[in-house]
Amino acid sequence: MSDPATRQSWERWIADSYSALLGRELTPGGELYSAPMAVLCHRVSDDPLFVYGNEFSQRLWERPWSSFVGMPSRLTAPPEHRGPRSQMLAANQVATGYSGERISATGRRFQIHDATVWPVTDDAGVVVGQAAAFHRYQRLDQPLLEVLATSAAQVAEAVERGADRVELCADYDLGGTTPDLRLVRRTVDLTRRRSIGVMVMIRPRGGDFVYSRSEVDGMKRSIEAAIDAGASGLVFGCLTRDGRLDRTLTAELMSVAPGVPVTFHRAVDASVDPVAAALAAFDLGCLRVLTSGAADTAPRGSATIRRIVELAPSGAVVLAGGGVRADNAEQVRAAAGVTEVHASMSYFAPTP
Repeated sequence: MSDPATRQSWERWIADSYSALLGRELTPGGELYSAPMAVLCHRVSDDPLFVYGNEFSQRLWERPWSSFVGMPSRLTAPPEHRGPRSQMLAANQVATGYSGERISATGRRFQIHDATVWPVTDDAGVVVGQAAAFHRYQRLDQPLLEVLATSAAQVAEAVERGADRVELCADYDLGGTTPDLRLVRRTVDLTRRRSIGVMVMIRPRGGDFVYSRSEVDGMKRSIEAAIDAGASGLVFGCLTRDGRLDRTLTAELMSVAPGVPVTFHRAVDASVDPVAAALAAFDLGCLRVLTSGAADTAPRGSATIRRIVELAPSGAVVLAGGGVRADNAEQVRAAAGVTEVHASMSYFAPTP
């Protein structure tokens, strides 16, 4: 579906069907793909797959075209909201004023408001899809838990215990390295049904975060492979020899998978100025920064984490991690001013 001609056909069918059914233009005088509203469409089938999502939709669901198109449309809604969504969409007729809860690739939830839903017909007049469009949505700032896992068994346990997102890596004792692709694929299979995002660590070795050219080239290949395997996002971080965020290498890595959510990991805590490093990561387009506030644990670094939160641009996410457990997670959220926390599997273990 990435063929430009195919995309243009769907855009024409979507717009023409809207105009014919509602008596007005969908995007008067503007291009559908870059319109300041969400426009998306799935095929008509028993388990419909998306065939179209404009740039607004891709940003909102945190999925670039390559992973948005071809995704089962049911996965855009949280599991507990799929029943009402499917009932409403099954009518295959024009509906206005529709609202519903949806979920992004990294687990963030949002409420869409006043959506219009309509059937899409092709040049022969056959109904081939169902489209939706809306301008208004509201982020739902509920607490999110990201759990670090290094095996399929840990992933399955994290899912069962209620993780909202998984960070996948190998070599936990080294601070995390790039996991095997077979594990990435298995993790995607284990989490897909519940729409739990899989963030894959991209790190060729333990130790510092200053990388050689050959290491960077390897990281780029790992990024491509992880995305092809179904990863929802990426986790990496690069520093310069003087301990600052390496803007050049970070931007180079991000350019390999444009539009894919990136978390700049706790390399910020190893920098000479964690606050400046976090803000630089956001400036480059990283969606999240994972930090303990440069302390040994997030509870002890909560003041610095809160400072980053206060200075972060709108829409950026500060992920508090390091020593977070079930019995202190709410305290960390309150003290650091965050909604998302990152923890290892020990999060679920009873306090000794």
